[in-house]
Amino acid sequence: MKIKSTNPVGAHFPVAKGFLGAFEEAVSIGAEAMQIFAKSPMQARLKSVTKEDAEAVKNFPDRNKIKSLVVHASYLLNFAKPISPDGYEIKSLTEDVFNAVALGGDGVIIHMGKSVGMDKNEAIKNYVENIKKVIKETNGSRASIILENTAGQGSEFGFLFEEFGQIYRAIDDNKRVKICLDTAHSFAAGYDWRDKGLAEKALLDLDKNIGIKNVACVHFNDSKKPLGSRVDRHEDIGCGTIGLVGLKTFINELADCGGENIPLILETPQGHFSYEEQILAVKSGLQI
Repeated sequence: MKIKSTNPVGAHFPVAKGFLGAFEEAVSIGAEAMQIFAKSPMQARLKSVTKEDAEAVKNFPDRNKIKSLVVHASYLLNFAKPISPDGYEIKSLTEDVFNAVALGGDGVIIHMGKSVGMDKNEAIKNYVENIKKVIKETNGSRASIILENTAGQGSEFGFLFEEFGQIYRAIDDNKRVKICLDTAHSFAAGYDWRDKGLAEKALLDLDKNIGIKNVACVHFNDSKKPLGSRVDRHEDIGCGTIGLVGLKTFINELADCGGENIPLILETPQGHFSYEEQILAVKSGLQI
């Protein structure tokens, strides 16, 4: 089976050596797309990209080799809950939208929420209203707010495309709100990428409810867990339960739906193969 698409391929890169260091590492292993954290994902601290860091990235001679950059928001943010008294959650996501702009990025990815004991409808209402607050706080920014589908683990919502679409449409400002489709999450939610007919049906369902044109990027991951498990565990490309055939089928069906240029970003554990090896495998038609 041949790969039809021309999707830029990349991965999540650490910023331990600075933002410029992340870009340099990405380019050195052949990445064309990147995801980063602009601040610690597990600490409730604010941190803005400095003017010096922004200039260093802008002046990086190979900056144009990276076709797409997204920032991933803090893991601590759960917009389904009422916002804390100091407004940290809104401030954090708002700050990352501006961080994405400073680095020439496309937008910021935030997970769908968890109801965690709340009424689900109330939790979804909170999520929608809180995203709207960030849209208002970042009015005029060209960076998108990118909502990521879930595996349906625990009290997560938004793992079925119909519900995800309802939430997406409730936010209203679709011009700046995009989505990130995670292959491992969707597989765990019950969408089978291994079967051509089922993969086509799933993507048509996504297109109907949200629109393929509104997919900003794909988290391109294999899955450790089986279809429909509703457990979020990523695996290296070709080493999990989706497998090489399933991942090829996904790319080809995505291309048939008009998604041949959507960036594919790996978030795999690199337990079997490095990012460099996996990126090369995807770019060469998933030969690993």
